[in-house]
Amino acid sequence: MFIGFYSIANAVTLFGLISAVTSCFLAANGNVKFAVLMLFMACICDLFDGRIARAKKDRTDHQKFYGIQLDSLCDLISFGVAPCYVLFSMGFNGVIDVILYLLFIACGAIRLAYFNTLANDNIGKQMKFYKGIPIPVSVFFTTLCVLLTTFIPAGVSVWITRLIVLALGLGFVLNISIKKPPLKTMMVIFGGNVVMLIVLFIVGDVMAA
Repeated sequence: MFIGFYSIANAVTLFGLISAVTSCFLAANGNVKFAVLMLFMACICDLFDGRIARAKKDRTDHQKFYGIQLDSLCDLISFGVAPCYVLFSMGFNGVIDVILYLLFIACGAIRLAYFNTLANDNIGKQMKFYKGIPIPVSVFFTTLCVLLTTFIPAGVSVWITRLIVLALGLGFVLNISIKKPPLKTMMVIFGGNVVMLIVLFIVGDVMAA
């Protein structure tokens, strides 16, 4: 009756997308803390959707390729567009900021398209290296940027944020190979993000730039 392939893994991927879009709505209404929290939720979904998909051994090549395409489309919004929108809504919305956001999103799209090209040549094989910095890392640094605004003057934090956005954007398309970390290492990174979120919710209101 409907087009597409439906599975638990794809449902998790779409829930991550919904979380990221919700983050944009929250940021538009000034709820930056909860916006960052929803970005983190999207990141959690991205961590597990691939593992859930690979656990199902009887997937066809079409189902595998569909999952890769869906994941990358959602990633561009969740970890490319949404983080930029959250930062923009905070007040980091000058001409320089917008140019950097556009560069960031474009580089994220290039990286994801390149990843899909490699994945298409390796259907059924789990890639052991990242080419360029993986785009979900943007959630960790978005949380960091938001947290910084509560401790340092906006005139300083805006430039730190700009440098981070520029460095990450270029890092997406940098021709380097990064070995995929094991789940234990990923959980440590996620733990660091959780700590930042806890501090963010405790320290009070987020300053605008």
